Amino acid sequence: MKRWLFAALAFALVAGTMQTTWAGELRAGAAKVSITPTANEFPYKVEGERPFVGVHDDLYARALVLEDGTRRVAIVSLAVTKIPNPERVVKRVAEAAKVPESNVLVAATHTHEALLVFLHGEKATPTQLKEIKRLEEGAVAATQQAVAQMRPAKISFVRGEAFVNVNNGEEAGLGTWYDPKGSSDKTLMILRVTDSDGKPLALMLNYATHGEVMFRSVTRDGGYEVTGDLPGAVSRILEGNEAGAPVVLFTSAAEGDQLPLFKSLQPAAQLPATDEGAAGWGLLDLLARRLAAAAIDTLAEAKPGTSEVTIEAVSDAVSVPGQHYNVERPSGKILGIEDMGPVSIPVSVIRINDIGIAGVGADIASDIGRAIKAASPLKDTMVVTVTAGMVGYVLNDEAYVNPGHGALGSPVKPGYAEPALSRAIARMLK
Repeated sequence: MKRWLFAALAFALVAGTMQTTWAGELRAGAAKVSITPTANEFPYKVEGERPFVGVHDDLYARALVLEDGTRRVAIVSLAVTKIPNPERVVKRVAEAAKVPESNVLVAATHTHEALLVFLHGEKATPTQLKEIKRLEEGAVAATQQAVAQMRPAKISFVRGEAFVNVNNGEEAGLGTWYDPKGSSDKTLMILRVTDSDGKPLALMLNYATHGEVMFRSVTRDGGYEVTGDLPGAVSRILEGNEAGAPVVLFTSAAEGDQLPLFKSLQPAAQLPATDEGAAGWGLLDLLARRLAAAAIDTLAEAKPGTSEVTIEAVSDAVSVPGQHYNVERPSGKILGIEDMGPVSIPVSVIRINDIGIAGVGADIASDIGRAIKAASPLKDTMVVTVTAGMVGYVLNDEAYVNPGHGALGSPVKPGYAEPALSRAIARMLK
């Protein structure tokens, strides 16, 4: 009798902690707003760099808002290297979407040709403050427009491959920006949203590459030009193609050690350094068309999608030990490594039925992204990096043996981040 009572009590306690989740009808809205710098901001000069002399192609804030009748989430992609004033941007997007901040995911496309690319924590100039304000206003406006356009919708998830990226060679101690033997995740993941009749509303692409085909390439009047680079070009192509959608959000997968297959500016290695200059736009177009074509092929395998969904969201942070390299300037000689306090890496998840979207506030290596996906309890999980609050590079342990640019810029001690991120995100997705 006592055993029966104990079992009954235990069941009651467990049942009391369980939450019943009800599915509802999906509603969705998407929008994009230009955040392109105006002509009077050029030439834009930063000490130690060539100036930006103009705009090659427009930059955008893109927003996707989803709700299941009970819960709503907002996903925003901004054409910028990293999100400035991250807490403020998330707060303003949450207010625009009328959701808690935990229901917001804001990510940078990680283009390296936006005006804020050389802003590294120092005090912003008046011109940079103007740019930051434009980004915030664009994120808010895109979110508000997406909310205003919400309608009954269907959602599906599909994955494919694209051969547009390559390992940057740092883990192998190479200075070539190219290591065909290094780890590289070619996975292309796409979240597809249509209206109730199957007409495309939005796509959310996820692929692992830096947006820097044209980084520091001198293309006009002795300077650089603003461009959305590879992410912007892919979105633009798919937004103009009937197989794509009116709004295409590009998000960076685990690309901390991944570069585009071709870059306009090449370092000195086996051959002298070279800059293709304006000819580099041809390389960008080639890669963008290849990635967009891979997306179209992948979408051909997409199912019609479901309108019955359950949406859940949660955000947290993962704390890992920190460190700092003391580097002699300008020689670059490493003088030592200093232990630092804990580093808090922002993490967030959005779960739509059995589809997981895991946001990581860091620039993580390809293998770490793979580990996160492998640990996920869901079949389909995309890892979105460079989200609001990004702490910097988080790389494989081997990359810290002969540290290059990425490891020297990493605030975390090797050996801790990958298992901590994998465990935390898996727990959150459950």
